[in-house]
This record gives sequence, structure tokens and C-alpha cells, in this order.
Amino acid sequence: MLKHTAVFAVVGILSMGFLGFDAPSKPASTAGPWQVDTRHSDAKLITDATTDYGKTKMNVTLGYARIYGRIKIDDGDPAKSNIEFSFYPATSMEPPIDEDGKFLSKWLENLSNHTLVCFHSKRVERLPDGRLQTTGELAVTRVDRNVDATPTEGYAGPVYGPPMIHRVAREATFVIDLRDSNGNGQKNGDIQASGSTSMFREDFPQLVKTVVNTYWPTLVQDENCQTPDVSEAYSGSQCTGTFLKTAGLPEAPHAANAEDIGVQQNFNNLVGNRLTILLHLRLMAKAAGEQPMAGN
Repeated sequence: MLKHTAVFAVVGILSMGFLGFDAPSKPASTAGPWQVDTRHSDAKLITDATTDYGKTKMNVTLGYARIYGRIKIDDGDPAKSNIEFSFYPATSMEPPIDEDGKFLSKWLENLSNHTLVCFHSKRVERLPDGRLQTTGELAVTRVDRNVDATPTEGYAGPVYGPPMIHRVAREATFVIDLRDSNGNGQKNGDIQASGSTSMFREDFPQLVKTVVNTYWPTLVQDENCQTPDVSEAYSGSQCTGTFLKTAGLPEAPHAANAEDIGVQQNFNNLVGNRLTILLHLRLMAKAAGEQPMAGN
């Protein structure tokens, strides 16, 4: 059975530029190469919506994405630091495609669409409060396929057309805080980091539209499944993990007689004019010979 945990607090928000927030004192040295621990990290995706037939504005979580990446910190000269990461729907542990749309996971090759968002830093500087401000290229890659699911006498499932690859990039800035909400820099040799960016649709329409329209399945962190011995009481694999699920939009009202005839159907509306990306990262010391990120 999957166990539930509370959603983490994230600090350090940026909207295509720097927005300052109070932060703890400068952390201890975090110099060196670090790998994002994909099993314990995520990107939370938030957009704007309305409820009560447009009377109430609200923010809604679209979902949680799996995140993969690496960070190199040079405390002596932060300009020599490098920050790269990508996030994608939690259908696999590693990205199914690279930034050019090439498939990396063959068993996911026939899905109708894929989404990958990547960030590559070009400038990194340390702020007075100890956080890192990084500006670079934020790119979205989308692979779509036309699907023919017309039922016929010989129907054997949907037929997918050739992949159509779309990639668009814009400049964006993140502030990375290498401490958790309690001000701790490291725990058991790992670093707890957070950061974010926020934009309007007109800033980066392709990214906002793609993220809003992508299906983000439930993300399970640190999933561990055990298959018990087969017996008369066998009930399948038993799994544990941290289950990150969105609350969704408020439930629309229903008619008293359980029939929706004559009831307005636009109680909720996913507007999608803004997008906020919140990062929650666990960083591990990078081992020698580590594989490069997808697309590099």
C-alpha cells in the first residue's frame, strides 16, 4: 500500500528575472559535482484556474514531474558552476526522449506523445544571501503522433503515425537554494535544494501550453515493490513509497436528483495563463564515470 506524505515547502521564486526573498545565512561549502537523486526529487507544476463559474480565482497543481540532472558548484568562482536538469511525466525513471526528440526508451516509443523540459545554465552567480542565481536556456521538446483508432473488422489496436517533433527554447532564470526549509545544508552526505521559476503565457507560450496540456501521472518517490511467494492468498506485489498526488479542482455541484440536466458545465475552468515550476531536489555526490544527461 502506498503511503502519503505532506507536500514540501519550497523557497526561492523567480519570474524570468530575480525576485528577492529573505533567506538563512550563507550555507557551508557545497563545492563539487552533484547528481539529482531522481527517486527523491520532483518538479511541481502549478497554473491558474477559476471555480464557481468564474467567480473565484485559484491556483491548481497540474501534477508532479520526475526530474533528472546534475549540478557542479565552484565555491571559489561561482561563474564556473554549471546547473542542468530536465523533467518529464513519471512514466519512466529516465527521460524517454532527448532534447531533439530522439527516443531513448524503446518500450515507450509507441506512445502517442511525450514531453521533456530541460534547463542548461549559461551564467551562475552567488547572491549575498548564499543562494545561486542561474540564467540559461529553458527548452521544451514535444513529440506527438496522429492516432488512428477507427474500429474495423480487423481492428488490432490504435495505429500511430510518424513522430512530429517540436522544440522551442527561451532564456529563463532560477534561484537555487542549497538548504532545506529548516536551514540544513546537508544530510547524510546529500544536499537538499529548492528553486523555482514563474512565467505568463505570453512570455513562453509554447512551454506554458505544452505543460498545461500534458498528462502528468501520479509520481511515486522511493517506490519499493516486493512480490510475495505465490499462495492461495496471493494478492500481487506489495509496494511502498511517497505518493505525490494533486488535489485537483473543486467538485462541481450536482442536481438533487443526481441528474445534471440543466446544470451549468463550466463550474471549473483551467485558465492556463501562468505557469510556476517548483523544484525540490535531493543532490548526491556524483560518482566517477556517471552517465551524461539526455541530449548531451
